[in-house]
Order: sequence, then structure tokens, then C-alpha cells
Amino acid sequence: MTHTDVSTTEAASSPDDRNLRRLPARVAVLIALSALGALLIAAILETQAGATAYIVGEGHWSKAQQRAVHSLYRYAGHVDPADLADAREALRVPLGDRAARQALERDPVDLAAARAGFLQGGNAPQDIERLVWMYRLLHDAPYFRESVRLWREAEAEIDQLVVLADTLEAHRARRVPDEASVLAYKRQITAIDARLRPKELAFSRSLAEGAHFLRRMLLALSAAAFVLLCAYALHVMRSTLRRMRDTESEFRLAFHQSMVGMLKVDRQGRFTQANEALGRILGMSLTELRMQRLADVLHVDDLPLDERGAIDWVRLQEPGERRLLRRDGTVRWVRWSASWVGVRGGRGEQLFALAEDVSEAHELACEIAHQASHDELTGLINRREIARRLDRALETAHGGGQRHALCFIDLDQFKLVNDTCGHEAGDRFLCHFATRLASQLRRGDWLGRLGGDEFAVLLHDTTLDEAEAALARVHAALAGQAFRWNGRAFGLNCCVGVVEINDEAIDADWLLRAADAACYVAKEEGRNRIRCYRDADPSLSRRRHELEWVAHTQLAIAEDRLVLYAQRIVPLEGPPRLQYEVLVRLRDREGRLHAPGVFLPAMERYGQVMAVDRFVLMAVCRHFARNPGRLAGVELCHVNVSAQSVADPAFLEHAGALLDRHPGVAARLCFEITETAVIANLDDACRFIEAMRVRGCRIALDDFGSGLSSFAYLKRLPVDILKIDGAFVRDLGRGGSDLALVRSMSQMGQALGKVTIAEWVESEAVMAQLREVGIGCVQGYAVHVPCPLDELVDAWDTACAEPA
Repeated sequence: MTHTDVSTTEAASSPDDRNLRRLPARVAVLIALSALGALLIAAILETQAGATAYIVGEGHWSKAQQRAVHSLYRYAGHVDPADLADAREALRVPLGDRAARQALERDPVDLAAARAGFLQGGNAPQDIERLVWMYRLLHDAPYFRESVRLWREAEAEIDQLVVLADTLEAHRARRVPDEASVLAYKRQITAIDARLRPKELAFSRSLAEGAHFLRRMLLALSAAAFVLLCAYALHVMRSTLRRMRDTESEFRLAFHQSMVGMLKVDRQGRFTQANEALGRILGMSLTELRMQRLADVLHVDDLPLDERGAIDWVRLQEPGERRLLRRDGTVRWVRWSASWVGVRGGRGEQLFALAEDVSEAHELACEIAHQASHDELTGLINRREIARRLDRALETAHGGGQRHALCFIDLDQFKLVNDTCGHEAGDRFLCHFATRLASQLRRGDWLGRLGGDEFAVLLHDTTLDEAEAALARVHAALAGQAFRWNGRAFGLNCCVGVVEINDEAIDADWLLRAADAACYVAKEEGRNRIRCYRDADPSLSRRRHELEWVAHTQLAIAEDRLVLYAQRIVPLEGPPRLQYEVLVRLRDREGRLHAPGVFLPAMERYGQVMAVDRFVLMAVCRHFARNPGRLAGVELCHVNVSAQSVADPAFLEHAGALLDRHPGVAARLCFEITETAVIANLDDACRFIEAMRVRGCRIALDDFGSGLSSFAYLKRLPVDILKIDGAFVRDLGRGGSDLALVRSMSQMGQALGKVTIAEWVESEAVMAQLREVGIGCVQGYAVHVPCPLDELVDAWDTACAEPA
């Protein structure tokens, strides 16, 4: 982003936007200050409790020390073992406190030992954690540091009491004490006690002073935090109120200057406020608007009411498009959104609504929707809308048991009109036919255009027999009319395929295919006919069977289930060479192989054979790309090309691009084109042949002799090979005219410098005759049975590798 962009962005950010972004931070500060105050109060209470726990512990310590002194004093005088045991038990209290302190001063701290020591010191279990954390946090703090020093000094005196107890016990065990020894021991005990008393008092005083100091500091901090919190809260409140006033002022300004209509209504549906934009939408002044009710301006179909006839406010808040009624009675479409807002002073709620005028957009959307579902030329519904309505008809047939009839209509003379009179006449012809056909339908029926000169008609609540009778009447009515253009008249003849929509119909696609199949049969039977789709009809069964093979073949191509086979082409003279014609087989999903005669005729009949040609050519290129060595070993690889592919520029472009990507393949490739395909598309065939020969490919004219009796077209065709139609070769051994015809073809090929190949050679006798008439190569079951391409090449490589 450039500097200018940044400046523009910052300028576009309003103060309200910045304040709104700061609001979470301000709330976070308030929460932090409140938490700080609460934390300080908790610290005060916990510190007080901890100090109290230490003071109570010091009381236990002092009492235990006094008890130990008195017990030792009695033991020194009376030598009662119970007094010694009582002294040692009392000394466990200060010794436990010392063990706790030492555990807390270790690195790392031994918390378990510290807790055990404080428990031994007679401290309450609920105070143990306070004693631990307070010592860890405050042992170096003012006052508390002095208390710890006094604690250590007192422990030294306790150690002397322990040593004195051990000495007394040992001394009494050796001999009976004399009066002087007893007096000396008593003086030591009294001296230790006298030194401990001031330390105990100083410890308690230092601890209390430290607790008071810490509490005063925490109280001061709490007071400061409270003052800061109050000051910040007042600042936030004042700035918020100021922004609220500014926002309210800006809202009022935006309310009245907005280009979007705004209004407020009360619970009775009366207008309480409206802006100028709403007035422009409704064609009213602000004064007139204040006198309106919601029911006066909202279209009756867009004003939701409950069962009592009152406004349903919940449904009214649903966003969407609604209609507003202008003063002149016209309708304006608006995008409506509404919500309840509070009224100042606690006087209930009002509905605040936004009404953006979208009339032009709505009209445009309606127009676009109409265009998306209707044909631009005829105004009829298009294929998409036809499919949608067929789905709806299927629902009534499947769920309600109704029956309808779908009619597929194909005009007979549309191509004639287009070719002889031009496209404008063709368009007028389509519109004229649609108008005449629509006039023959009932009110509940509909007519749509599928595309080109194909139409669809749905006859509601009509059986197949009723539809056939009704269409016969429509057919007769159309036959009596004509389309006239520049003095010429064209009949409104058409072929109609009819299928019944019942509970057995599968889906809309199936219905259209079935009706199309029936229409196709009607065209094959002579045009201007009606044909109904029935499962038992053999013509429809044949077409359905062919369409199924088209679908199977297309799926096989997509799933790479077409298999390349090959049949050798053997020279009758000279050394053997590897030359073969690529054939194709279809492997179904169960693994069965199907010969090309099963599926190729259906692909050719429905104009899909080019997909097979593309697949075979790509598969051959892949074969040589995977096995570069085989390219040098083959003399020629023959690939068949259908008439549809030869006539299609897209196939020529595809073949050229494919050969460009696989250099070297073209020199070993020979395209076979049937003679009938060449004659039917001579210009296209010449264009294809020239383009392939430029790349180094050779061309073979397949089924030679099956076309016209005149071979003058050969002058224009630079083909390399003539493949004599097998119909002349198969019965060559029986004599007759076939031999003379084959001889003349061979002589013609030799005269033109072409290689001749005889197909369908099935016996040695036929091969001998072909050799005699000068045929160059033969192909047929007598020389090689077709097998997978890889198998043929592997066998040839093996034969070549064997020693002679």
C-alpha cells in the first residue's frame, strides 16, 4: 500500500470508528483496575491472617520454651524422669519451627519438610500454607527480616537447653548429684530463660510492626487504585455520554438525509417518524407521512397478519423484498429490514424499519430470470425451464398417480427455409410455427423450444392414446397452414415423438430421450408423422439399443477400456516386413470383448465416431512413446479415420497437434479413409490428406472399388495405397467377374504408382490369384488372425531374434 493509500485510509476512519475500536481496551482497563483493587484487598486479608498465624505460632513457641525450662529445673532438683521427658516433648515445638525455616531456606525449597516442621511446632493445619508463603515472600522484607534474625538467635538458646538436658541426663546416670551441681544447673537454666524472654518479646513486636506496615502500604495502594478506578470510570462515562449525544445528532442528520427510506411505527401501526427518502418513494410529504399507518402503505400481500387479524410483528421483522403503495396507486419494490428499538423515557418500543428502493433492480432481476428460462427468439420457455417443469410433472405422476404426455416436435422444412431464404426467414418460420402450434393447445398445456427446430409440448392429464388422437388433430390443423416468404410457401410439416409421463418414468432426461427416439423413428419412416414411445416397438427398441451402445462406448473411452488389436498386412513378393492395420475392441466392465461391428455403427449413426478415432490415434502414439524401439521396427501402422473425422476441422487440428508432440510417428503412420467418405466429402478429404502428407504420413484409400464407377477423382487425391474392397476378393476363387475387376484395379494402381492391398484374403488359392494379377500385399485370415497389438509386436520381435 502506498503512502497516499494509507493517508486516505486514515482519513476515511472517522472518530466514531476509532472510539469504537478503543472501547474494548477501555473496558479491559476498567476490569484490570477492579481486579487490582480486589487483589489488594485479598492481599491485606491474607497478610493479616499470615501475621496472626506467626504471632500465634510464637505463642506456642514461647509456651513450649517456658515448659521446657520449668521441667528441666524440676528434673535438676528431683531427678524425676517424667520431668525430663516433658522437657524434651516441649522442646520439639521450637525444634519443629526451626526445621520448617531451614527447609524453606534450602535451594530448592523442601515444601513437604517445611509443612511437617510447622505441624510439629503446634501450628494449626489451616495456617500452614500461610506460614509457608509468607516466609517465602517476606523473609527479607523490612521488620520481618528483623523477626527472622531474632528467631535464629532464640534457636541458639534452645540448642543450649537441648544440650543441657542431655548433660543432666548423662550426669544423673553416672552419680548422685550433689547440692553444688544442682545449684549450678539451675543457674544455667535460669540464665537461658532470662536471655530468651527479651528475644521472644522482640520477635512478637517486630512481627506485629511488620504486619501493620504492610497493611498500611496495601491499604494505601487500595485507596489509590480505587481513586484511579473512579476517575477513569468517570472519564469513560463522560466520553461515552458525549459520543452518545454526538451519535444521536449524527443519526438524526443521517436519518433525514439518507437515500434509504426510514420509518418508525408504534404498536398500533401508526407512523411516528419518517424521513424524506421514504417520502420520495411513496410520493408523499413528511406531513402526509405522519398521518399514515403501516396498512396504508404496505401491499396487502406483504403485510403479515395473525389469526386475530392484527399485524404479525414477528413475521414483519423478517428481511426481504416487500411492495409499497404510492399515493398514485403504483407499486415500488423495497428491500425491507426491521427491528424493535426502545423509546426514550421508557414509553415502550417502536419498530424501526429500513426500506431501500430496489424497483429497478427487481425489474432487472425479473427480466434476467425470464431470459434465463425463456427462448430469446420465440419467447417460449427454454430447455432449462422445460426440464424444471418436467420434474414437477414427474412429481405429480409419481406421487399423485396423474398421467401426462410429453411431445418432442422436429420441423421437416426448417433447413430448406434456412438454405433457400436465409436465416432471417428461418427465424420468422420458427416464430410462425410456434404461434400456430400454441394456438392449438389447451389452457393447461405448455409449449417450449428445446433448440434449433426442436420443440417440446406437455399435455396435462393426458394418456398416451389421448395424446396421439389430440396430436393427430393438431397435425392436421398445421398441415392446412403455410409459412409464406417472398412469394414462396412452406408447409408446417413436422415429426412428433410422444411419451407418457407416468409412475414408471425415470426422470426428465429419460423422458426427453424417449420422446426424441420416437421422433427420430418418425423421421426415418418418411417424416410428417407421429410416433408414440412404447417399449414393445421394435424400431424404438433398436434405437434404444443403439443409444445404449453409444453410452457404453463413451464410458469405455472415458475409462480407457478400448483395446488396440492389429492384423498384419503381408507383401506377396520380397522379404517379410512388419506392416499392420490397427483395429479396436471394446472391453466391458465384466471383461468381455466386443467386436467393432457391435458398437461402431451406433457411434457412426449418432455422429460420435470421431471420439473413437481420437482415442485410437492417441493410443497408437502412446504405444510408440512407451516403446521407442518398436517405431524403427515397423514399416507402416495403418489407422482408420471415419468420414465424420475427415470432414471435421477439429479432428484435423487434433491429429496435427498430436503428431507434432510425437515426432517420428508420422513417418510410420498410414491413415485409411474409405472411398465412400472421400467421394462424399472430396474437398474435406483433400484438405485432410494434404495436411497429413506434409507431416510425412501416408494415405490409403480403403474399400476401393465400392464407390462410383468413374475413378476420375483419383487425379485429385494424392493417396499412396489402394486397398481393394474385400467384396471383390472374398469370392475370387470361384471365378466370374471379380477376377477381372481385381486385375483392372491392380493395373490402375500400377499405372498410377500406387501400392495395392487386397483385403479379406481367406485362402491360399486366392493368394495365388492375387500374386498372378500383380497385387502387392494381402490382408486377411489366411495370413494373420487379428490379435492384441502388443502380442503381434512381441511375436515379430521374437521371430526376428531367432537365428536363421
